[in-house]
Amino acid sequence: MTEFRIDELRTARLLLTRMREDDWPDLHGMYINPRVMATLGGLRSEEQTRELLRGHFAHWEEHGFGWWVARDSSTGAFAGRGGLRRRIVGGLEEVEVGYALLPEFWGRGLATELAAESARIGFEVLGLSELISMALPTNGASRRVMEKVGFRYERDIVHADLPHVLYRLAASR
Repeated sequence: MTEFRIDELRTARLLLTRMREDDWPDLHGMYINPRVMATLGGLRSEEQTRELLRGHFAHWEEHGFGWWVARDSSTGAFAGRGGLRRRIVGGLEEVEVGYALLPEFWGRGLATELAAESARIGFEVLGLSELISMALPTNGASRRVMEKVGFRYERDIVHADLPHVLYRLAASR
């Protein structure tokens, strides 16, 4: 019997792999893209991107899951990142489904595919009872992704010193 691995997965159109040091150039390119970062707290410097990457490595080591790098499964092109991560929100530890894609991959349902696979792993593999997802209130596209996956609006919050909307999804058991 083969052991199920969550550090490399395939969806219908994406290859999801655990972040590695050699993903840095692609991630940094995304983190300096003004269109992407307009909804993710602003542009990141090279050192900020390296620090984020170190944080993702540490998360995987500590929790056994984290964010993946998402690549187009047919071409191998870097599409973005996303997955699951533990974080403190409103004083509580939560597991968040997060996702971000480069503009050339927008409008194709790939963020929904990534978010749905993240939720599936959270519930079916990790055995979590619920997940959250957040976005800026003005990020209609991200809110639609959350709703398509089944997340429901819970409340407005302030996160990272910015207003956010918090959505929640419970496991269907």
